[in-house]
Amino acid sequence: MLKTHSFPLRVYIEDTDAEGMVYYANYLKFAERARTECLRSIGINHAEMIKKDGLMFVVRSCHLNCLASGRLDDVLEIKTHFKKVGGVKVEVSQSITREARVIATLEVVLACINSASKPVRLDANLANKLKTYFGEI
Repeated sequence: MLKTHSFPLRVYIEDTDAEGMVYYANYLKFAERARTECLRSIGINHAEMIKKDGLMFVVRSCHLNCLASGRLDDVLEIKTHFKKVGGVKVEVSQSITREARVIATLEVVLACINSASKPVRLDANLANKLKTYFGEI
């Protein structure tokens, strides 16, 4: 069984269109929050990475598949799984569910860059934390 991180999120009026449905681009925001909280839960803090090491994760690519609509006041669950840790990039799968029904999926590739926006290898400690939490990936 895959180890995943779960992040609950309520849909507010600001997340919806005029019909009360989640605007599709907000799924990207929800997924970003969930990835950030996932990393934070295993001891990886973006602000500290930037300040201390001059490193950060950026989205290199993202495939969003919307299957159904979230609606105003829904409680959604964003599940995050880090699939593969490479030298510079990390592959992440995410799903957004409402009452156990998948309403969106995301396949995301993150790249590690330095303060000059150049790709850099993942710090061994960082890669080790991901592997320890998610298993050998």
